Amino acid sequence: MATARKLEATLQVTPYFHCTSRCVRGAYLCGVNRETGEDLTHRRCWLKARLLKLATVFSIKLAAFAIMENHFHVVLKVERGQAEKWSDTEIIQRWHQVFKGTELSQRFLAQEALSIEEQKILSHSIGRWRLALTDISWFMRCVKEPLARQANKEDGCKGRFWEGRFHSQALLDARALVACMTYVDLNPLRANLGKFPESDPFTSLHQRAAAVAPDNAAPQALHSGLMHIDAHAEHTASITLPFNTLEYLELVDIAARHDRPDKKGTLNTHAQPVLERLGISKSAWQDLEICFKKHFHVLVGCSDSLKNACRILGQKGAWGQQHCQSFFDESQVASQ
Repeated sequence: MATARKLEATLQVTPYFHCTSRCVRGAYLCGVNRETGEDLTHRRCWLKARLLKLATVFSIKLAAFAIMENHFHVVLKVERGQAEKWSDTEIIQRWHQVFKGTELSQRFLAQEALSIEEQKILSHSIGRWRLALTDISWFMRCVKEPLARQANKEDGCKGRFWEGRFHSQALLDARALVACMTYVDLNPLRANLGKFPESDPFTSLHQRAAAVAPDNAAPQALHSGLMHIDAHAEHTASITLPFNTLEYLELVDIAARHDRPDKKGTLNTHAQPVLERLGISKSAWQDLEICFKKHFHVLVGCSDSLKNACRILGQKGAWGQQHCQSFFDESQVASQ
């Protein structure tokens, strides 16, 4: 399964991507059926477990995720440099956690002797698997296919469970990344699936909150599949978040208190300076959250980030660049 050329090329610009996949016809196949009342919420548990497991197998971390009743969101960080450091044995062991592998890979792990020709064949397979373990398309496929088969078996039917393609957006800078993470983490609250932003167990925000809760006698460790947020850590990526986990939780809480006319779920309080520190104006935040997918397409970021990405990708321009300029450029934000 090859990575789309545009997606592969965009990895030269950013390791962060927002991906969304919907159930066929937008049906509530992971929630409560609006017609029959049948509760299929347990499938959200399946999907959450699958996402977190694959994020420990692939060289791809979850920056954010939200599992809804008829779709799910993930913000992914591709860590190709990490996969390049893995030994051949580790690549095989990781691949075998998802697939059976080949007869040769099974024999290799069993420490059976392989001929020179067999070693060459296995080496070629390992090379393909190493690339696949950093491939967003492979990641999404491995998330969706098992759940589709399990759900169809449960329903006693055949056919598609997910829409054929997943939608992806490249997040070019820190402003785009934090805006998208917040948009994703607030999805259940906006759908009225929880009283507080961190209360829905099918979000990354819930995981982060549980890991830092001071009143928890036995705080949960942050799942190894989730990307750590630490403003003071040494970063090798070109995009870093200028805050820690507690400040991110505060930011999401602040964003949640802005009313959305198109959604029922909301909180109500005053905004805090953290939005200004991130270069996102209070007045523009509501429009940004409401229209994130509508305004932005494949590339999301400030003008300089867009120009740099277009130069690397050989494009003259990017769809939605006026909206990006309005929401993410410092000069525009300061004037609002």
